[in-house]
Amino acid sequence: MIGKLKLNTYWLLLSQGLTIITALTLSLILARHLGPVYNGEYGFANSIINIFAIFVDFGISTITIRDLARDLTKTKKYIDNIILLKVLMGLILLLIIFVTSIFFKNKFSGITLLMLFLGIYNILSGGFNPFLRGIFRSYSEMQYESITIIAEKIVLIVLGVIALFYYKSIILYSLALTISAIMGMAVTVYIIRKRFIKFFYEIDWKFWKYILKEIWPFGLSSIMITIYFSVDQTIIGILKPIIDVGYFSVARSTTGVMTSIIGIFIGVLFPTFSSLYKSNIQELEKLIDNSLKFMVIIAMAFLTEMLFLSHNLVLLVFGHKYLPSVNPLILLSVATTIIFINSLLGNVLSATDKQKAFIPGLFISMIINILVNLILVPRYGINGSAIASICTEGFLTIYIYKLVNKELNVKIHKHLLKPLIASFIMATTIIILHSVEVLALSIIGIIVYFLTLIIIKGISINFIKEEILTLKKV
Repeated sequence: MIGKLKLNTYWLLLSQGLTIITALTLSLILARHLGPVYNGEYGFANSIINIFAIFVDFGISTITIRDLARDLTKTKKYIDNIILLKVLMGLILLLIIFVTSIFFKNKFSGITLLMLFLGIYNILSGGFNPFLRGIFRSYSEMQYESITIIAEKIVLIVLGVIALFYYKSIILYSLALTISAIMGMAVTVYIIRKRFIKFFYEIDWKFWKYILKEIWPFGLSSIMITIYFSVDQTIIGILKPIIDVGYFSVARSTTGVMTSIIGIFIGVLFPTFSSLYKSNIQELEKLIDNSLKFMVIIAMAFLTEMLFLSHNLVLLVFGHKYLPSVNPLILLSVATTIIFINSLLGNVLSATDKQKAFIPGLFISMIINILVNLILVPRYGINGSAIASICTEGFLTIYIYKLVNKELNVKIHKHLLKPLIASFIMATTIIILHSVEVLALSIIGIIVYFLTLIIIKGISINFIKEEILTLKKV
């Protein structure tokens, strides 16, 4: 299991690394080359689409990975039935998106085409592709997932650069997203049929009933998560000038890099969590404990750097015209640090069949986020929206932590002290060397942080070499 987990981690790192590079490159071109207004238009439309698009998956991918990790003989039945179900859901969603776009047609030009292209892209990338790639994860053959993602991102970065750099068009960029998602799905389908199993479609009403019964906790959770991740930009776009969405999008996309890294880590661990829950609770607790230690160490380093380097980072990457993004970036970095913990523990709940207990906390979090946004955005703008994210994530983490500890022995406090000490030393170093170029200073800060951890025995050399990504003690 150790070797397989390590290999899968490397494959996911490769594909997700390319995903992050692609997203950063295209976000940078969009932000710098088209400016805050067009960046805001794209972010506003995408925030609306994200809320709708979650209905195409509605937790189906999570259920598939969980169930097939326990019994691979069900693979064909899952694919045959769920493909047709997703097609029907996708067609309904496109109709809803088209109707919705009519209400925003005066917000900015090209809204209908932009939202439809983004809708198709999100249906594929958020509904079909994760489900199909979940087959690879269930078989622990993530090299195939990496191949499909790499093919998709290569197409996207080529077409995306042409659309944004040469034509300066967010409409063509959204079309590029759609074409790349189609390419990714085509490669995924080919590999599944060639290497794993032939499939077409099937209607098994009894199975559909089971799926619909099982997915609703995951689906509701996904809806709530998506709403409180996307509603901020939607509210900003409605209550404030569209340029403010552009500023906020820069802060959100920057912290989103770390969120993507969290996704890599959890993506490798989720099937293992699910499997160990059925076979070895003690080993599951060890894996969770190591994972928490990893999360806290990385989260504290990230937060310290963002607290002291955000201003210089925004100037370097996006330019002076995006200076209004600095304060929300700092605030969203605090929220992202909290996400490190609740994302991990939230997946523990899903893997241990406790997803239903998760729903009340998500619902309350969603309401908190909406209400705080509505209260703070009119007065404090994008900074108020970032504060809403901190309030939401803080409440949700406390809620999830209590749920997990009802059944498993998970203690986060024992991992906090030494990373805090290392963060203080790191912050002091950054302040003293503040005149050093930002990228060099960032690297120096990280080196100081980990050297301090090693000296105070907050982390071992062996852990750095082998356990951070592979979690050797599975």
